[in-house]
Amino acid sequence: MTARTPSRRTVLGGLVATALTAPVPAFAGAGVPRIVALDWVSAASLAALGVMPVATPELPRYAQIVVEPALAPGVQELGLRAEPNLERIARLRPDAILTDGELAPLEARLGRIAPVHRFQPHAFDGRDQIAAGMAALDGLGHALGLEGRVNDYLARARAALDGAARLPEIDRRPAYVISLIDGRRCLVFTPNGLFQAVLDRLGIANAWTGTGSAFGHLTVTLDQLAARPEARLINIGHVPLVRAALAMRQPVLSSLPAIRAGRVTLLPEVLFYGGIPAALRFLHLLTDALRAEHTP
Repeated sequence: MTARTPSRRTVLGGLVATALTAPVPAFAGAGVPRIVALDWVSAASLAALGVMPVATPELPRYAQIVVEPALAPGVQELGLRAEPNLERIARLRPDAILTDGELAPLEARLGRIAPVHRFQPHAFDGRDQIAAGMAALDGLGHALGLEGRVNDYLARARAALDGAARLPEIDRRPAYVISLIDGRRCLVFTPNGLFQAVLDRLGIANAWTGTGSAFGHLTVTLDQLAARPEARLINIGHVPLVRAALAMRQPVLSSLPAIRAGRVTLLPEVLFYGGIPAALRFLHLLTDALRAEHTP
């Protein structure tokens, strides 16, 4: 039997899956530091490198909203992100503590437990979010002695992103990227956000050209999504809500040109400020969905 040559689709899927699948997760030993992550982005980034945080806040919500990289069962709960359990952190005796800077008033107390490192891969100065996320990961690797793991992960991430740019079989029409709130409103993701950086790699223009928050989103009424009638609608998260709204033919939603034409792509949750792991998750979900729609 003649062996088949892998298609570009298969190769890209493998690249993205490989980038999303970190090395065997390690908690400690063999030079791996014990790290407490006080925010989800830090926790996800560590897990992507194959280094499980020993603890992080709001684990059930992480599993629902961040989803992947999944955290191992041994990761301990720290309570609320805004009010982590300092006594538990001290008992864990970590080698380092990661924070996104939102807990600045607590950093002096945390510093008496272990060295505190700020990790913020989201750029607020107009830089490309993927480039900013990679630079932040590189800095994290140097700070924590994880350079080898970071270099390997970023090489896989670059390969996945470069491969996506060459995909021939996806619809590259402009797209509104949204998250439905109710039958009249949604979050629309704006050009300064993480999702835009992925769209840029795919050659897909953002149909929404206005500005938004520093994290790249804005609450708008659904009728504003009719300005580009040729555009696709990509909804992230709340899939049961969206399916129910479509089934009930809610007036404003049903009137949108993308809905009438069937140009709707529903994706599960992706953390819109989640750095490189979230960018790769969005890339993987979106390209899989667009390729599936393209297949007869």
